[in-house]
Amino acid sequence: MRFFLILVLPIFLFAHKVNLFLDLKDDNLYINSYFANAKPCMNCKFKIESNEKVIFEDILDEKGEYSYKTSVNDLKVIVDAGSGHSVSKKIKLQEQKNEEKIIQTEKIDKEIERLLEENRVLKNQINVLEEQLNYFEIFKIVFGLILIILIFIVLKRAKS
Repeated sequence: MRFFLILVLPIFLFAHKVNLFLDLKDDNLYINSYFANAKPCMNCKFKIESNEKVIFEDILDEKGEYSYKTSVNDLKVIVDAGSGHSVSKKIKLQEQKNEEKIIQTEKIDKEIERLLEENRVLKNQINVLEEQLNYFEIFKIVFGLILIILIFIVLKRAKS
């Protein structure tokens, strides 16, 4: 019996684990927290720290989410789900140098130009295929009319 309890006990402990996901985009910190059984961490308290100082405290919504507008790039979020269930995570947005941004923009521009050229080629191929399809449609109509005429000729000869 003890052996069975020892095997089963970790399952119950894991069921209360709190998961925390953070995303820092466009000066917004997106917080998403839920338990291991995929239920959201509703109305859980959280605090946001920067340099070991609390800069914001609030409660997560019914979906276990919160969006916080910030210009600080080095943050630590602590979510307290009560009864000793808490989780913390740090997030840091590394700013790129202007030169890196320019190089990245140039690469993106070249990729866009390449994709536009590829798009033009594909449009031409589509036009050619549509023309071929139109010729095939005409062929089907002519073939159908010839077939109908042949059926009438065969029926007329069969009557006579």
